[in-house]
Amino acid sequence: MKLFNILILILPLTFFAEEIIYKEGDSFESNRSHSVVLYAYKADARRVNNALQFSFNADEFMKYAAVDSRDIYKVRRGDAFVLTESIKDGDIFKVILSSKRTNNEKYFVLSKDLKDNSLSQLETGT
Repeated sequence: MKLFNILILILPLTFFAEEIIYKEGDSFESNRSHSVVLYAYKADARRVNNALQFSFNADEFMKYAAVDSRDIYKVRRGDAFVLTESIKDGDIFKVILSSKRTNNEKYFVLSKDLKDNSLSQLETGT
């Protein structure tokens, strides 16, 4: 009976949940520091995305999805970036970062990180 009541409460949420779809040309700005991570290499972003999708346990996740800290950029307050290319059906995006704090301007971001509350979407692409 408890299971039935829980299903009745959760079922409407699954029907009315609106999925946000991001596309090329969308731009974002960070409101807080160190909340979103940008990856310098597409392979690093893919490894982390695969580890998150397949829900490895913590030990396997740390072994499989470990990324060198020199190859990531933690987005700071005021940093803005634009999505330029969709990879792996929108799971990963190539971005151009407009920040003077780093020499590199091309990074990769996971689409699940774009749903972070510290990001505000500036404009939507066409």
